[in-house]
Amino acid sequence: MNEAIQLLLKFPSLLPRNGQLTEFDGYLNINRTDYEIHLSQVNGKPFLEINEKLSTFRQDIDHLSDIYTNPLNFLDALSETISSKTSSAIKKNLADFYRQVLTEYAEFREFYINLQSCVITPDLSEVSITTLDECDRQHALTVAIDGTFRIARHDLPDRDDFAKPSASLSVLYETFVKAIEELQPYLYLMDRFDSAAWVLDPETPKPKDCYRRIAFDSSISVVITVDPWKPDGIPSLQFLGPERLTNSFRSKVSSNVENWDYKADTFDEILRLLEMEHFPPKPTLDRGEVVLFSTGECCICFSSRLNQKLPEIVCTNPSCEQVFHVECLYQWLVSIAAKTRQTFNELHGECPNCEKHISCPLP
Repeated sequence: MNEAIQLLLKFPSLLPRNGQLTEFDGYLNINRTDYEIHLSQVNGKPFLEINEKLSTFRQDIDHLSDIYTNPLNFLDALSETISSKTSSAIKKNLADFYRQVLTEYAEFREFYINLQSCVITPDLSEVSITTLDECDRQHALTVAIDGTFRIARHDLPDRDDFAKPSASLSVLYETFVKAIEELQPYLYLMDRFDSAAWVLDPETPKPKDCYRRIAFDSSISVVITVDPWKPDGIPSLQFLGPERLTNSFRSKVSSNVENWDYKADTFDEILRLLEMEHFPPKPTLDRGEVVLFSTGECCICFSSRLNQKLPEIVCTNPSCEQVFHVECLYQWLVSIAAKTRQTFNELHGECPNCEKHISCPLP
């Protein structure tokens, strides 16, 4: 096999500096450690510049350069030498670390006696914790163990300090608990939406879902998005439905938003923005009642959800006003390409229900 190909296969992070393969720059990755390499040929012998990481192996490098003249053979021998000398140290370090993990885990279980559950995986790679907040809401946290402790998964809205690893499981857990305490006003607000409104989306709300799509009737809904860390602020309101209906709500919000009271109850302030006394409740069907499709279902696929998304496109024809998933309407318009035209990032064509004009953003 060509020597250059052998070099590339064995040391993909090393690059030759000339066609004679006598100079190389790059890295050797050995036991998860990168060693910077500057190798050249001096007087027919490999000459390796010794940096701080390689200084531990100075004698080995000098010895190997006396034995091998071929750079590839020299690099092979050097890799084996470094690997054998560092693997035992790594095993010792890992043993010490896992001993520390088990000690920390045992102390954590003993100190936090009110946890719902706390389980460590057999390979000591993760700790799964569930806890209750002051309103008995359950919260889940998964901590990954890889040299340090870090939050791998959780059910809260994200924030920067969740990404910071820690040498202590307890410190990481306290960060999580502090966030839960700060989120109580937000969680209370979202609970009120779920109990007092016709929530279309998310279907099964989780604490990290900081929005609610709330239906007003069979034709119009609003997506309310709250800043979980500042729930008393003015939320984002996106109205979905026929323009003849949504325009009136947009006008109400524009007129009332300047009177937003940051000290008042956020739920009540949202109702005041909309000039409503309460959100309409979810309708109930009588037993045996049959409908072609439920409110909010796509007129193409006859499903309310596609890839966890609800229909967002509404036909602007007042006598139609059917709803569609973006993906479904896009596929429909593409299938009738002869009647479809594209303008910038939108497709324009005929509504599959009424055959009047409809547009769809590119998914």
